[in-house]
Amino acid sequence: MLLYVGAEDCAPCRAWQNGEGVAFQASAEFQRITYREIKSPHLLDVMKDENWPDEIRGYRDSLRRSDGVPLWLVVADHKIVEQRFGAAEWRARILPAIKSLLR
Repeated sequence: MLLYVGAEDCAPCRAWQNGEGVAFQASAEFQRITYREIKSPHLLDVMKDENWPDEIRGYRDSLRRSDGVPLWLVVADHKIVEQRFGAAEWRARILPAIKSLLR
């Protein structure tokens, strides 16, 4: 599973969603994974319970207040295998981790 965490009022989040996020959703890799999004209306509300469905709320426990968005969690067998934030981390760590797991 790929879990994306972002906010509507976050410019880097919108840039990823409208750019690399759209491209990823059109990729062959995307068709092979479970994708979930946590998108809060405001950056300061990202951690609030109402933005996290019960079935994935447990993953929020791995986040620190200092973590920024956009943020991705790569989850395999219900365990976080990669967790990064910041637009540059998408290409540097998250996408390679997904591709490696799908081999």
